[in-house]
Formats: sequence, structure tokens, C-alpha cells
Amino acid sequence: MDKYLKMFKPAMTKWLLDHYPPEEAKKRWKKTVYLDEKWIREEGDLGGKKNPMANNMLEAYAFFAFYEAVDRSFTAEDLNGLIDAAMGKSIRMLSHFDMNRLLKHKWIVGAINRYLNSYKKKAEKYRGKEWGNTWVMRMNPDGHEKGIAFVYDTCPLNDFARKHGYIDFLPNLCYIDQITCSAAHGKLIRHKTLADGDGECNYWILGDKETEALADAGSK
Repeated sequence: MDKYLKMFKPAMTKWLLDHYPPEEAKKRWKKTVYLDEKWIREEGDLGGKKNPMANNMLEAYAFFAFYEAVDRSFTAEDLNGLIDAAMGKSIRMLSHFDMNRLLKHKWIVGAINRYLNSYKKKAEKYRGKEWGNTWVMRMNPDGHEKGIAFVYDTCPLNDFARKHGYIDFLPNLCYIDQITCSAAHGKLIRHKTLADGDGECNYWILGDKETEALADAGSK
């Protein structure tokens, strides 16, 4: 079983038992595992451990497999509850980081940008090969002088969701970015997403006390 299903299993099986008789819950859990393993095998793992972004795809497989196994009756509210049950402790630990303070340090911003640039270069090298349809990325195309900014022009989660008919549920997964950023006292300003058909996902990450963060409305 994939590591993400192992992580989510307690919360997912609890949800199943809350909504179905025991035998039916067991049947639907088996379908979840089957679909997750099938997609990893057939759709690929984007290079696995060699690709620092691959975990996002593996996490998505787990959620989409569960969504399908329960006849797509799993709502955004259900997902938020599951995330809190399975990952809430780790997410809350992000509160020890304060993006308002950290992103004031040029060396920290520089280190993050170097890491992102390293991924970008590797993705360009391995995309279409070992890393499959991994993300196509541009760094700070709008020239923001604060925080961290980048754009994804493609996203394998979006490709997968559109291929399998899950695009209605994908924005719920995208919102996890907002949850994790907010937990670290940050603000993700993102007005375009591939999930909503905008042609790109534009990320601008600031501390949540920055003027632009406080003035922002409508981020996805």
C-alpha cells in the first residue's frame, strides 16, 4: 500500500464506517486501494523519490481513489475533515514558522528560490522521460519584489483529473495549498488555477500581515 493511503487509512476507514455498514465499508476500502495501486502503476509516479514534487501526485491518487470508491459522494467539507484528522498535527506545527518574519530575510528567500530553480531545471531535463508530465514552471514572471512567486503552466494533477473526470473535485485538493500556507502565517495569493481553466496556476506567497496579503480577496 502506498504511503499516503497508509497515512489516510484511519481517517478514511472511519469515514466509511460512519456512512456504510461494515461489509460495504470494507468493500469500498478495497476499491480505494485497488484504484490507487492501479493509477500508480499505469499513470506513473513522476519519478518517485527522485522528483521532489512527485508526492503531490501520489497524494492526489489516494484522494481521487477514495472519491471514486464512495461514488463521488465525498464533499469538500469531508475532505477538510479528513485532512485535519490525518495531517492536522503536522499542519499545525507549521505555526512555529512565521512567514512574516522569515520572508524578510533575503538569504531565506534566496535559498527557497534556488531550490525552486533547481527543480525547474531538473523538470525541464526529465519531463517527458523519467518524470513523465511533471510540472512546467516559470519563476516570478510578474517581477514581484516581495515573497516567493512562480507559475505552473502545466500540472499533472490537472491532467489526471481532466482525463478521468474528476475536475470538479480538483479545486478541493488545490485548496490544501491555502491551508498549509495559512498555518505558517502566510498568504498564498493565487487568482488563476489550471483546475478552474485559467491556463496557469500563479503563486505569490507572502507573510499574512503584508499589505498585499491583507488587501487580497478571491484567491483560490
